[in-house]
Amino acid sequence: MKKTSVRLTALSLSVVLALGGAVHACAAGNDGAPEAVPAARLSVPGYAAAPAAYRDETVYVFADAGGAVENVIVSDWLKNPEGLAQLEDAAALTGVENVKGGEECIPNGSSRIWEAQGRDIYCQGSTDRDLPVDMTVSYSLNGQSVTPGQLAGKSGRVSIRFDYVNRQYETASIGGKAGQVYVPFAMVTAVLLDSDRFTNVSVVNGRLCNDGDRLAVVGVALPGLRENLALDEDISIPDYVELTADVTDFALETTFTVAVSTPFAGLDTEKWTDRDGPGESLDELEDAMRQLLDGSSQLYDGLGELLEKSGQLAGGVNQLSDGGAALSNGAGELKTGAAQLQEGSAALQEGLEQLTASSDTLNGGAALVFDSLLASASAQLAAAGAQVPALTAENYAQVLDGVIASLGESPAAKQIAGVKASLDSCNAFYQGLRQYTAGVAQAAEGAAQLTRGAGSLSGGAAALSDGAAQLNAGLQSLQKSVPALTDGVTRLHDGAGELAGGLEEFDEKGVQKILDVFDGGLDLLAERLEATAAAARNYRSFSGGTEAGGQVKFIYRTAAIEAA
Repeated sequence: MKKTSVRLTALSLSVVLALGGAVHACAAGNDGAPEAVPAARLSVPGYAAAPAAYRDETVYVFADAGGAVENVIVSDWLKNPEGLAQLEDAAALTGVENVKGGEECIPNGSSRIWEAQGRDIYCQGSTDRDLPVDMTVSYSLNGQSVTPGQLAGKSGRVSIRFDYVNRQYETASIGGKAGQVYVPFAMVTAVLLDSDRFTNVSVVNGRLCNDGDRLAVVGVALPGLRENLALDEDISIPDYVELTADVTDFALETTFTVAVSTPFAGLDTEKWTDRDGPGESLDELEDAMRQLLDGSSQLYDGLGELLEKSGQLAGGVNQLSDGGAALSNGAGELKTGAAQLQEGSAALQEGLEQLTASSDTLNGGAALVFDSLLASASAQLAAAGAQVPALTAENYAQVLDGVIASLGESPAAKQIAGVKASLDSCNAFYQGLRQYTAGVAQAAEGAAQLTRGAGSLSGGAAALSDGAAQLNAGLQSLQKSVPALTDGVTRLHDGAGELAGGLEEFDEKGVQKILDVFDGGLDLLAERLEATAAAARNYRSFSGGTEAGGQVKFIYRTAAIEAA
């Protein structure tokens, strides 16, 4: 039987929360009730024919620490893109107020007419309507259920659980039968924790972030989605958020939960209604899993080879370090000789011919050393798997800087930085030597230039000695870093082995189980997905009055718990 799978889509939620400033009464008197409107104004035909506004609605739910609702405030943004003079507002709210501007509203039966004069209207009011999703917050201390008041100021192992019950549904036909489809809400709960009070925090169906002073817990739940899709228990869809921590002197700040259905309204269900679309996607998932398993095995084998080559690298670095020490000693001796040469200017002419004869050899030797170091560094990079061009005196600095930048703060980056420092030192030595030989050539042109050439030689020899000393120090540092490199490769090799094992387990317990669960049931699943997306598209307002369209989000706020 052909195996198929479901494409699981990650929903990205972006919620912008904003509250208005000063509150102005909407045609209200001192007692907050709407003012009486002259009958002449109500009889104007234009009020009855005023177009409905597009409503961007935010519902603020104020609850106690256990989630019991105490007050609900609805904030509406009535958009007026056509710049109409009047807008009809059919929201079932009481105590409606204009919170941004002085536009008045006129009662018109069960609705109201806003004298918009081409502007958007920002208003708010109250309601006692039932919420589409009920949220409860429960607490336990050392495994025992407690109330928020009992928990205040206590210490121990504390659990806080947010449960969500979806109450909002519509009827839809699925598989030829009528059934309930819940409006799919994504519940995003945020909790800030004082890091001085809360430690060893763990989160179920969420993520923990730490800025050093406070811990932020962000959890996501999708109540009603499992029922909509009729999923097996083996496929996990979060319907609660729970955090557990060790707490000292318990206190909790206000928590916030945002509920939105708009991400589900944007689900692309066309591929699910195409009979070939789901099957092809499911086969792609299985093929991709096979490629992952093969790739993890190749990664493990490649790291094994790298680990073997690390031993050879260690031997080469030891030889390079010995050569650097010898070079540093020789450069020191050259510096001393240059100083003596400057002091004995009377005998310099005789020795100058010998130095001139040996300049090419000296330059060639230095170039050979530098080329050898460049070749060695190229070999090390190749052994480490870096794909870079052969290093030369002209390009090595740019190439190594690029490799270091790509590796970030890793140990390998620091090692390569040490190699670059060594090459820089050798390059300085080589350039100093060239200055020295140039000075000798100039000294041969005349006795007047001889003394100046000797001084230049002495300075160049000093630079050579310093460069050689830096090169030696860099090589010594590189030598000390080799064990860490070998250890890192070993850890990477072991981790690759664990990755390969983990992927096999994921394939067995995850992908293959999904394939088995949905084998043969894609047509029905496609209908359930489309019904879920349609329910999200249809739910456009909490307070009512959405003839011209709209969208709504809910913000639940629980009361803080103060320490005793």
